[in-house]
Amino acid sequence: MNNKVTELLGVKYPIIQGGLFQLGKSSLVSAVAEAGGFGLITAGSYKNKQQMLDDIDRVKQKTDQPFGVNIAIGIRQDMDEYVEGVIEAEIPVVFTSGYSPKKYMRQFMDNNIKVFHVVPNVKFAKKAEELGCSGVVAVGRDCGGHPGKNAKSIQHLIPEIVSSVNIPVIAAGGFYNGKGLAMAQILGAEAVQYGTRFVMTAECPLHENIKQLFLTATDEDTTIIKKSIGKPNRVYKSLVSDKVLELEAQKVSIEELLPYIGGKAYKRMLQTGDINNGVISLGNCIGFIEDIPTVGKLMQNLVKEYEKAIHRLKSPRNGSAINN
Repeated sequence: MNNKVTELLGVKYPIIQGGLFQLGKSSLVSAVAEAGGFGLITAGSYKNKQQMLDDIDRVKQKTDQPFGVNIAIGIRQDMDEYVEGVIEAEIPVVFTSGYSPKKYMRQFMDNNIKVFHVVPNVKFAKKAEELGCSGVVAVGRDCGGHPGKNAKSIQHLIPEIVSSVNIPVIAAGGFYNGKGLAMAQILGAEAVQYGTRFVMTAECPLHENIKQLFLTATDEDTTIIKKSIGKPNRVYKSLVSDKVLELEAQKVSIEELLPYIGGKAYKRMLQTGDINNGVISLGNCIGFIEDIPTVGKLMQNLVKEYEKAIHRLKSPRNGSAINN
């Protein structure tokens, strides 16, 4: 399982935890790092730089393994102070998403920080490479969160991007087991970023009521909102998401949508465990997730499933073409 991505990140497995707003915190990140994957502190989860630095310290107290920070640029708040915090904390790797990381690339490069940027297509993958990014995360349309406009299936997207850039490609969007990692590597990706799968773990600080609700979800229980404001977002289907779609059909302003899609509503949902207090990003793969294991157990399962899938492909009964 060693490849360019594991070497760049300094981890045992090419398994990366996604950036999870208000959920990518020390309890989850440290568990992922200890289990051999790459955890990401989500910068936007904190009120200010100091709060983020305090949680980074908590991760360092729990593990000596490498981890990084996810920075969503130009989506919820200005990220200047968080970039400064990443530098102060001597974080070796950042994953950026949203707008271009161009504004911060000089700071990152001057401090030997590797940058992986999330991209929905070949055009932005090439731009990320030109900026000096160490790799890109190719995100398909089944992802939870923001798949981008005119998003493609990950099966089509990975080969396109792999053949268009010379930097490593990480696959994201719809992955929930080790077979997916094997598939992604066959298509040319070096690693997989799992979001929804890590949400459904014991260490993720999501309210238990919501986790239990998600156990009963199907792959048809997500929907895409915010198309009217140019920021399509795949979320769990609820009374709130239905209301948002109704308002979008009426072409209301973003100000009229904020009470439903804003951070206050989201935090209220997390605090109360009431799914109808806000909207939460969730991938289509939620319908295939049937347990809430510890991160350690999940990582063991992912690796076993991956190894079994690779072994089957190498088996002579599958034809000599695979082995050639």
